Amino acid sequence: MDDLSPFLGGVLSDAIDGGRSGAEIELRSGAIQARTPEGQTFSIPFRACRLELGGASGRMIFCHDESGGLTVFCEDRRFPTALELESGGVLSDQLDRVRGKRRSERRRSRTVAIAVVVLLAGLLFGGYHAVVLAARAAIAALPISVDRQIGDKVMSTMDLGGPPISDDLVVSAIQSIVDRLKPHASVEGFDYRIQVVDAPILNAFALPGGSIVVYTGLLEAAEGPEQVAGVLAHEISHVTLRHGLKGVAQSLGVVLGVRTLLGDVEGLVALGAGLLSEGVISSHSRAQEAEADAEGVRMMLGAEIDPRALAGFFELLHAKSGDTPGLIAWLSSHPQHEDRIAAIETQIADLGAPISRPLDIDWEEVQRRIGGQVKDRNE
Repeated sequence: MDDLSPFLGGVLSDAIDGGRSGAEIELRSGAIQARTPEGQTFSIPFRACRLELGGASGRMIFCHDESGGLTVFCEDRRFPTALELESGGVLSDQLDRVRGKRRSERRRSRTVAIAVVVLLAGLLFGGYHAVVLAARAAIAALPISVDRQIGDKVMSTMDLGGPPISDDLVVSAIQSIVDRLKPHASVEGFDYRIQVVDAPILNAFALPGGSIVVYTGLLEAAEGPEQVAGVLAHEISHVTLRHGLKGVAQSLGVVLGVRTLLGDVEGLVALGAGLLSEGVISSHSRAQEAEADAEGVRMMLGAEIDPRALAGFFELLHAKSGDTPGLIAWLSSHPQHEDRIAAIETQIADLGAPISRPLDIDWEEVQRRIGGQVKDRNE
Protein backbone atom coordinates (compact mmCIF):
# COMPACT_ATOMS: atom_id res chain seq x y z
CA MET A 1 0.00 0.00 0.00
CA ASP A 2 3.01 2.35 -0.17
CA ASP A 3 1.67 3.85 -3.40
CA LEU A 4 -1.42 5.03 -1.52
CA SER A 5 0.45 6.88 1.22
CA PRO A 6 0.70 9.46 2.52
CA PHE A 7 -2.90 10.64 2.39
CA LEU A 8 -3.84 14.29 2.86
CA GLY A 9 -6.18 14.97 5.76
CA GLY A 10 -6.12 16.57 9.17
CA VAL A 11 -6.01 16.19 12.94
CA LEU A 12 -8.26 17.44 15.77
CA SER A 13 -6.52 17.58 19.16
CA ASP A 14 -6.19 19.91 22.15
CA ALA A 15 -2.43 19.45 21.78
CA ILE A 16 -2.55 21.53 18.57
CA ASP A 17 -2.65 25.31 18.69
CA GLY A 18 -6.22 26.13 17.67
CA GLY A 19 -7.28 22.51 18.05
CA ARG A 20 -7.05 21.63 14.35
CA SER A 21 -4.40 21.21 11.68
CA GLY A 22 -3.84 19.72 8.26
CA ALA A 23 -1.73 16.56 8.20
CA GLU A 24 -0.14 13.87 6.09
CA ILE A 25 -1.53 10.46 7.06
CA GLU A 26 0.21 7.11 6.79
CA LEU A 27 -1.01 3.62 7.65
CA ARG A 28 1.84 1.61 9.09
CA SER A 29 3.07 -0.21 12.20
CA GLY A 30 -0.50 -1.21 13.06
CA ALA A 31 -1.71 2.36 13.39
CA ILE A 32 -3.01 5.49 11.69
CA GLN A 33 -0.16 7.99 11.89
CA ALA A 34 -0.53 11.70 11.16
CA ARG A 35 2.12 14.40 10.90
CA THR A 36 1.25 18.13 10.88
CA PRO A 37 3.19 20.74 8.88
CA GLU A 38 4.66 21.92 12.21
CA GLY A 39 6.12 18.46 12.82
CA GLN A 40 3.71 17.24 15.51
CA THR A 41 2.95 13.53 15.19
CA PHE A 42 -0.11 11.61 16.32
CA SER A 43 -0.96 7.91 16.24
CA ILE A 44 -4.12 5.85 16.71
CA PRO A 45 -3.68 2.04 16.79
CA PHE A 46 -6.09 0.22 14.50
CA ARG A 47 -7.46 -1.79 17.44
CA ALA A 48 -8.21 1.39 19.42
CA CYS A 49 -9.82 3.25 16.52
CA ARG A 50 -13.48 4.23 16.26
CA LEU A 51 -14.65 5.23 12.77
CA GLU A 52 -17.32 7.75 11.83
CA LEU A 53 -18.55 9.01 8.45
CA GLY A 54 -19.33 12.70 7.98
CA GLY A 55 -17.96 15.99 6.75
CA ALA A 56 -19.55 18.42 4.31
CA SER A 57 -19.35 15.87 1.48
CA GLY A 58 -20.58 12.96 3.58
CA ARG A 59 -17.50 10.98 2.49
CA MET A 60 -14.98 12.04 5.12
CA ILE A 61 -13.73 9.28 7.44
CA PHE A 62 -13.13 10.40 11.04
CA CYS A 63 -10.84 8.12 13.07
CA HIS A 64 -11.27 8.70 16.83
CA ASP A 65 -9.04 7.31 19.56
CA GLU A 66 -10.52 5.58 22.63
CA SER A 67 -10.49 8.76 24.76
CA GLY A 68 -12.21 10.86 22.13
CA GLY A 69 -9.50 13.49 22.51
CA LEU A 70 -7.74 12.75 19.23
CA THR A 71 -9.29 12.52 15.76
CA VAL A 72 -7.59 11.97 12.41
CA PHE A 73 -9.73 12.62 9.32
CA CYS A 74 -9.36 12.04 5.60
CA GLU A 75 -11.63 12.46 2.57
CA ASP A 76 -9.50 10.61 0.01
CA ARG A 77 -11.69 8.05 -1.78
CA ARG A 78 -8.88 5.48 -1.48
CA PHE A 79 -8.62 5.86 2.29
CA PRO A 80 -11.37 3.37 3.36
CA THR A 81 -9.92 0.62 1.15
CA ALA A 82 -6.42 1.30 2.46
CA LEU A 83 -7.70 1.17 6.04
CA GLU A 84 -9.35 -2.19 5.45
CA LEU A 85 -6.25 -3.72 3.86
CA GLU A 86 -3.61 -2.26 6.17
CA SER A 87 -5.59 -3.08 9.33
CA GLY A 88 -5.78 -6.74 8.29
CA GLY A 89 -9.56 -6.72 8.65
CA VAL A 90 -9.54 -5.23 12.17
CA LEU A 91 -11.60 -2.27 10.92
CA SER A 92 -13.75 -4.19 8.43
CA ASP A 93 -16.90 -4.27 10.58
CA GLN A 94 -16.71 -0.55 11.29
CA LEU A 95 -16.09 0.24 7.63
CA ASP A 96 -19.09 -1.87 6.66
CA ARG A 97 -21.16 0.09 9.17
CA VAL A 98 -20.17 3.52 7.86
CA ARG A 99 -20.69 2.38 4.28
CA GLY A 100 -24.10 1.09 5.25
CA LYS A 101 -24.90 4.44 6.86
CA ARG A 102 -24.11 6.22 3.64
CA ARG A 103 -26.35 3.84 1.67
CA SER A 104 -29.10 4.44 4.22
CA GLU A 105 -28.81 8.20 3.81
CA ARG A 106 -29.10 7.79 0.05
CA ARG A 107 -32.32 5.82 0.56
CA ARG A 108 -33.61 8.60 2.80
CA SER A 109 -32.79 11.10 0.07
CA ARG A 110 -34.98 9.12 -2.33
CA THR A 111 -37.79 9.28 0.24
CA VAL A 112 -37.28 13.02 0.45
CA ALA A 113 -37.44 13.25 -3.33
CA ILE A 114 -40.83 11.54 -3.39
CA ALA A 115 -42.17 13.94 -0.77
CA VAL A 116 -40.84 16.90 -2.70
CA VAL A 117 -42.37 15.69 -5.98
CA VAL A 118 -45.80 15.41 -4.39
CA LEU A 119 -45.59 18.75 -2.65
CA LEU A 120 -44.05 20.61 -5.56
CA ALA A 121 -46.97 19.41 -7.67
CA GLY A 122 -49.15 21.40 -5.31
CA LEU A 123 -47.02 24.43 -6.06
CA LEU A 124 -48.82 24.81 -9.39
CA PHE A 125 -52.07 25.35 -7.48
CA GLY A 126 -51.12 26.63 -4.05
CA GLY A 127 -48.40 29.19 -4.80
CA TYR A 128 -46.44 30.39 -1.81
CA HIS A 129 -48.01 28.02 0.71
CA ALA A 130 -47.08 25.03 -1.42
CA VAL A 131 -43.48 26.26 -1.46
CA VAL A 132 -43.44 26.43 2.32
CA LEU A 133 -45.02 22.97 2.67
CA ALA A 134 -42.54 21.45 0.20
CA ALA A 135 -39.59 22.93 2.05
CA ARG A 136 -40.87 21.76 5.43
CA ALA A 137 -41.50 18.25 4.13
CA ALA A 138 -37.98 18.11 2.69
CA ILE A 139 -36.45 19.23 5.99
CA ALA A 140 -38.46 16.70 8.01
CA ALA A 141 -37.24 13.86 5.81
CA LEU A 142 -33.56 14.84 5.79
CA PRO A 143 -31.27 12.86 8.14
CA ILE A 144 -29.74 14.85 10.99
CA SER A 145 -26.31 14.27 9.48
CA VAL A 146 -27.20 17.09 7.08
CA ASP A 147 -27.61 19.45 10.06
CA ARG A 148 -24.09 18.64 11.17
CA GLN A 149 -22.63 19.05 7.69
CA ILE A 150 -24.14 22.53 7.44
CA GLY A 151 -23.11 23.46 10.97
CA ASP A 152 -19.54 22.23 10.48
CA LYS A 153 -19.23 24.15 7.22
CA VAL A 154 -20.44 27.36 8.88
CA MET A 155 -18.15 26.89 11.88
CA SER A 156 -15.10 26.39 9.67
CA THR A 157 -15.61 29.79 8.06
CA MET A 158 -16.75 31.87 11.05
CA ASP A 159 -14.83 34.57 12.85
CA LEU A 160 -15.94 33.91 16.41
CA GLY A 161 -14.63 37.21 17.69
CA GLY A 162 -11.99 35.80 20.02
CA PRO A 163 -9.75 32.84 20.80
CA PRO A 164 -11.07 29.60 22.34
CA ILE A 165 -10.64 29.10 26.10
CA SER A 166 -8.46 26.09 26.87
CA ASP A 167 -8.85 26.12 30.67
CA ASP A 168 -10.01 22.58 31.50
CA LEU A 169 -11.98 23.67 34.56
CA VAL A 170 -14.02 26.24 32.61
CA VAL A 171 -14.66 24.00 29.61
CA SER A 172 -15.50 20.94 31.72
CA ALA A 173 -17.93 23.00 33.82
CA ILE A 174 -19.89 24.02 30.72
CA GLN A 175 -19.68 20.49 29.29
CA SER A 176 -21.06 19.05 32.55
CA ILE A 177 -24.13 21.26 32.20
CA VAL A 178 -24.68 20.02 28.65
CA ASP A 179 -24.22 16.41 29.80
CA ARG A 180 -26.92 16.95 32.45
CA LEU A 181 -29.36 18.37 29.89
CA LYS A 182 -28.63 16.05 26.95
CA PRO A 183 -30.63 12.98 28.12
CA HIS A 184 -33.74 15.16 28.22
CA ALA A 185 -33.46 16.50 24.68
CA SER A 186 -36.49 15.73 22.51
CA VAL A 187 -34.40 14.22 19.68
CA GLU A 188 -31.52 11.76 20.07
CA GLY A 189 -28.48 11.51 17.84
CA PHE A 190 -27.09 15.04 18.07
CA ASP A 191 -23.49 15.47 19.21
CA TYR A 192 -23.22 18.67 21.27
CA ARG A 193 -19.75 20.19 20.96
CA ILE A 194 -18.97 23.12 23.24
CA GLN A 195 -16.52 25.91 22.46
CA VAL A 196 -15.94 28.65 25.04
CA VAL A 197 -14.69 31.81 23.34
CA ASP A 198 -12.81 34.57 25.12
CA ALA A 199 -14.71 37.72 24.14
CA PRO A 200 -16.71 40.31 26.14
CA ILE A 201 -19.98 39.32 24.45
CA LEU A 202 -23.01 38.48 26.58
CA ASN A 203 -24.22 35.73 24.29
CA ALA A 204 -24.21 32.10 23.17
CA PHE A 205 -25.44 30.49 19.97
CA ALA A 206 -25.90 27.05 18.44
CA LEU A 207 -25.35 25.85 14.88
CA PRO A 208 -27.30 23.07 13.18
CA GLY A 209 -25.97 19.69 14.23
CA GLY A 210 -24.89 20.64 17.76
CA SER A 211 -21.92 23.04 17.78
CA ILE A 212 -22.52 25.51 20.62
CA VAL A 213 -20.44 28.64 21.21
CA VAL A 214 -20.50 30.30 24.65
CA TYR A 215 -18.77 33.64 25.23
CA THR A 216 -16.90 34.51 28.40
CA GLY A 217 -18.93 37.72 28.58
CA LEU A 218 -22.01 35.60 29.32
CA LEU A 219 -20.17 33.46 31.89
CA GLU A 220 -18.84 36.57 33.65
CA ALA A 221 -22.32 38.09 33.86
CA ALA A 222 -24.26 34.95 34.89
CA GLU A 223 -25.19 34.85 38.55
CA GLY A 224 -24.82 31.08 38.73
CA PRO A 225 -24.46 27.92 36.63
CA GLU A 226 -28.25 27.48 36.56
CA GLN A 227 -28.59 30.63 34.44
CA VAL A 228 -26.00 29.26 32.04
CA ALA A 229 -27.93 25.97 32.01
CA GLY A 230 -31.03 27.92 30.96
CA VAL A 231 -29.18 29.50 28.05
CA LEU A 232 -27.71 26.13 27.00
CA ALA A 233 -31.11 24.41 27.23
CA HIS A 234 -32.49 27.15 24.96
CA GLU A 235 -29.66 26.68 22.43
CA ILE A 236 -29.90 22.87 22.48
CA SER A 237 -33.62 23.31 21.75
CA HIS A 238 -32.79 25.28 18.60
CA VAL A 239 -30.70 22.27 17.52
CA THR A 240 -33.28 19.56 18.26
CA LEU A 241 -36.15 21.60 16.82
CA ARG A 242 -33.97 22.06 13.69
CA HIS A 243 -34.65 25.78 13.57
CA GLY A 244 -31.51 26.42 11.53
CA LEU A 245 -32.62 24.07 8.76
CA LYS A 246 -36.17 25.41 8.88
CA GLY A 247 -34.78 28.88 8.33
CA VAL A 248 -32.84 27.56 5.35
CA ALA A 249 -36.00 25.92 4.01
CA GLN A 250 -37.95 29.15 4.35
CA SER A 251 -35.25 31.08 2.48
CA LEU A 252 -34.55 28.57 -0.29
CA GLY A 253 -38.12 27.37 -0.91
CA VAL A 254 -38.34 25.74 -4.33
CA VAL A 255 -34.55 25.70 -4.70
CA LEU A 256 -34.36 23.42 -1.66
CA GLY A 257 -36.95 21.08 -3.11
CA VAL A 258 -35.25 20.85 -6.49
CA ARG A 259 -31.78 20.38 -4.96
CA THR A 260 -33.03 17.57 -2.77
CA LEU A 261 -35.08 16.03 -5.58
CA LEU A 262 -31.93 15.81 -7.69
CA GLY A 263 -30.00 14.25 -4.80
CA ASP A 264 -27.70 17.27 -4.55
CA VAL A 265 -27.25 17.18 -0.78
CA GLU A 266 -23.79 18.73 -1.12
CA GLY A 267 -25.29 21.67 -3.00
CA LEU A 268 -27.97 22.01 -0.33
CA VAL A 269 -25.31 22.01 2.39
CA ALA A 270 -23.32 24.73 0.59
CA LEU A 271 -26.40 26.90 0.06
CA GLY A 272 -27.62 26.44 3.63
CA ALA A 273 -24.20 27.17 5.10
CA GLY A 274 -23.94 30.33 3.03
CA LEU A 275 -27.28 31.62 4.31
CA LEU A 276 -26.51 30.84 7.93
CA SER A 277 -23.04 32.39 7.72
CA GLU A 278 -24.65 35.70 6.80
CA GLY A 279 -26.79 35.86 9.96
CA VAL A 280 -26.21 32.83 12.12
CA ILE A 281 -26.98 34.43 15.49
CA SER A 282 -30.07 36.40 14.51
CA SER A 283 -31.50 33.90 12.04
CA HIS A 284 -34.29 32.55 14.29
CA SER A 285 -37.76 34.04 14.18
CA ARG A 286 -39.48 35.31 17.29
CA ALA A 287 -41.82 32.32 17.17
CA GLN A 288 -38.81 29.97 17.11
CA GLU A 289 -37.23 31.80 20.06
CA ALA A 290 -40.43 31.37 22.07
CA GLU A 291 -40.57 27.70 21.05
CA ALA A 292 -36.95 27.20 22.18
CA ASP A 293 -37.75 28.88 25.51
CA ALA A 294 -40.62 26.46 26.12
CA GLU A 295 -38.58 23.41 25.09
CA GLY A 296 -35.66 24.64 27.21
CA VAL A 297 -37.91 24.88 30.28
CA ARG A 298 -39.12 21.32 29.66
CA MET A 299 -35.51 20.08 29.43
CA MET A 300 -34.50 21.89 32.62
CA LEU A 301 -37.43 20.38 34.51
CA GLY A 302 -36.42 16.92 33.26
CA ALA A 303 -32.81 17.51 34.33
CA GLU A 304 -33.98 18.81 37.74
CA ILE A 305 -32.53 22.27 37.16
CA ASP A 306 -34.79 25.11 38.30
CA PRO A 307 -36.10 26.72 35.07
CA ARG A 308 -36.76 29.97 36.89
CA ALA A 309 -33.05 30.57 36.35
CA LEU A 310 -33.81 31.12 32.64
CA ALA A 311 -36.30 33.84 33.55
CA GLY A 312 -33.64 35.26 35.86
CA PHE A 313 -31.21 35.41 32.96
CA PHE A 314 -33.67 37.47 30.90
CA GLU A 315 -34.03 39.86 33.82
CA LEU A 316 -30.23 40.10 33.92
CA LEU A 317 -30.18 40.92 30.19
CA HIS A 318 -32.72 43.68 30.70
CA ALA A 319 -30.72 45.16 33.58
CA LYS A 320 -27.52 45.18 31.53
CA SER A 321 -29.00 46.23 28.20
CA GLY A 322 -28.04 49.85 28.72
CA ASP A 323 -24.31 49.32 29.04
CA THR A 324 -23.47 46.05 27.28
CA PRO A 325 -22.10 46.48 23.72
CA GLY A 326 -23.94 44.46 21.12
CA LEU A 327 -26.69 43.37 23.48
CA ILE A 328 -29.46 45.51 22.01
CA ALA A 329 -28.91 43.98 18.56
CA TRP A 330 -29.14 40.52 20.04
CA LEU A 331 -32.31 41.34 21.96
CA SER A 332 -33.95 42.84 18.88
CA SER A 333 -34.31 39.42 17.28
CA HIS A 334 -35.92 37.90 20.37
CA PRO A 335 -39.37 38.29 21.92
CA GLN A 336 -39.70 41.01 24.57
CA HIS A 337 -38.13 39.87 27.84
CA GLU A 338 -41.34 40.60 29.82
CA ASP A 339 -43.27 38.27 27.52
CA ARG A 340 -40.63 35.56 27.80
CA ILE A 341 -40.53 35.74 31.59
CA ALA A 342 -44.34 35.61 31.79
CA ALA A 343 -44.45 32.64 29.40
CA ILE A 344 -41.85 30.73 31.44
CA GLU A 345 -43.67 31.41 34.70
CA THR A 346 -46.98 30.26 33.18
CA GLN A 347 -45.37 27.08 31.84
CA ILE A 348 -43.81 26.27 35.21
CA ALA A 349 -47.16 26.83 36.94
CA ASP A 350 -48.87 24.49 34.47
CA LEU A 351 -46.21 21.76 34.83
CA GLY A 352 -45.96 21.95 38.61
CA ALA A 353 -43.36 23.05 41.13
CA PRO A 354 -39.85 22.20 39.89
CA ILE A 355 -37.66 19.67 41.66
CA SER A 356 -34.08 20.89 41.55
CA ARG A 357 -30.67 19.41 42.29
CA PRO A 358 -27.66 21.71 42.47
CA LEU A 359 -25.09 21.60 39.70
CA ASP A 360 -21.76 20.30 41.00
CA ILE A 361 -19.80 23.33 39.81
CA ASP A 362 -17.61 25.76 41.75
CA TRP A 363 -18.98 28.82 39.98
CA GLU A 364 -16.80 31.29 41.86
CA GLU A 365 -13.70 29.43 40.68
CA VAL A 366 -15.02 29.28 37.10
CA GLN A 367 -15.53 33.05 37.09
CA ARG A 368 -12.14 33.61 38.74
CA ARG A 369 -10.45 31.62 35.96
CA ILE A 370 -12.36 33.60 33.34
CA GLY A 371 -11.35 36.82 35.05
CA GLY A 372 -7.74 35.76 34.73
CA GLN A 373 -8.23 35.21 31.01
CA VAL A 374 -9.76 38.66 30.66
CA LYS A 375 -6.87 40.23 32.58
CA ASP A 376 -4.35 38.52 30.28
CA ARG A 377 -6.33 39.70 27.26
CA ASN A 378 -6.27 43.33 28.39
CA GLU A 379 -2.60 43.44 29.30
